[in-house]
Amino acid sequence: MRGREGSERFEALDAGRGVCALAVAFFHMPLAHPLQQQAWFPNLQFCVDVFFVLSGFVLLHAYGDRLATGRQAFRFVLMRFGRLWPLHAVTLGFLVLLEGVRFVYLSHHAGTPVATPPFGAAHRPVEIVTHLLFLQNFRTFGEYSWNFPSWSIAVEFWASIVLAATVMAAGPKGRLVFAGLATLSALVLCWLSPRTLFVIQNWGIVRCLFDLFVGCLAYTLRDHVRPPRGVATAAEILAALVLPALVLLLPQGPGGYGASLAFAAVIALFSHQRGAVSDLARARIPQRLGLWSFSIYLLHLPVIQVFTSVMHSVEQRTGLARTVILGHDRFLDVGSGPANLAVAAALVALTVPLAAATHRLVERPSLAWFKRQDTRLAAPVAGAPAAGAALVPR
Repeated sequence: MRGREGSERFEALDAGRGVCALAVAFFHMPLAHPLQQQAWFPNLQFCVDVFFVLSGFVLLHAYGDRLATGRQAFRFVLMRFGRLWPLHAVTLGFLVLLEGVRFVYLSHHAGTPVATPPFGAAHRPVEIVTHLLFLQNFRTFGEYSWNFPSWSIAVEFWASIVLAATVMAAGPKGRLVFAGLATLSALVLCWLSPRTLFVIQNWGIVRCLFDLFVGCLAYTLRDHVRPPRGVATAAEILAALVLPALVLLLPQGPGGYGASLAFAAVIALFSHQRGAVSDLARARIPQRLGLWSFSIYLLHLPVIQVFTSVMHSVEQRTGLARTVILGHDRFLDVGSGPANLAVAAALVALTVPLAAATHRLVERPSLAWFKRQDTRLAAPVAGAPAAGAALVPR
């Protein structure tokens, strides 16, 4: 996307996606490392809200002026589907294949102890259908099933359709409408979950709508968060310190809603890419992580599933306990807290090259295919006016 400062993309924001994807992957690693017991650790879930706010900001920037007709809206939905669904389907297929391997193995090794039976709770075949239809988050079976982080892309797909309808009705500069819908979503979410912003199962769509419209509002106010070049670096450093402070210090409760507003302000600031922190974010490694962030986000759960299966196999063969209970949850244990922390970090690191591969082999070809379909839809019908430029996926 071409930003106001002339760059082709908001590179600094892309790098932020990569950082958040790595943080979410680390948060989900089921190892009994010392950070699991820290009060701030659950706040890593704010990274999902960063994704949602950023999506609202970027989608309004990319498509706001091109959502005036039903045909343009259809093309927008097609491109959103093309961005989100193919990799989701591939990672889901891998997990189904892994479950099938477990089923075949256990059918030939009766009596083998297992933590969960193949295609049992959270892995029922009917839930494959709900995942393929992006319906897994809508009061279906009440389980965090299959590739459970995909709940966020499912609700984002449907929320994006609401965003498109809103822009068609109010225009891309409907600041008051965006503010009103963000406020309404916050009130509903607070009623549904007064203690935390981190709503996932069943009501994740409301959380997504809140963040998405906060992002849209931030985009309409973007030009008001434009520091002079002389102070841009200081402003970016301050923002880069504020965000980790929120994660470390913000207690669970309604204050989480204010975090999304802070994320929106920081996103608006970094979208101008004027300071030294933005320069660092535009370096090769942060940019690569941003490019692979979607694959990192969806692929880390299959990595976890494979590692968990290996650990359970080792536990069965050696008799050594490899799981422990912390609070109400079960975690893997390789011997000590530091060792668990190292393994968690190593699994996140392993996800990165795998994500690079799926980006190249799945994301890029599927996006190219959907872009070709969009180009055909954009072509004018004989005797009809042109429908406008093709909607390039963002």
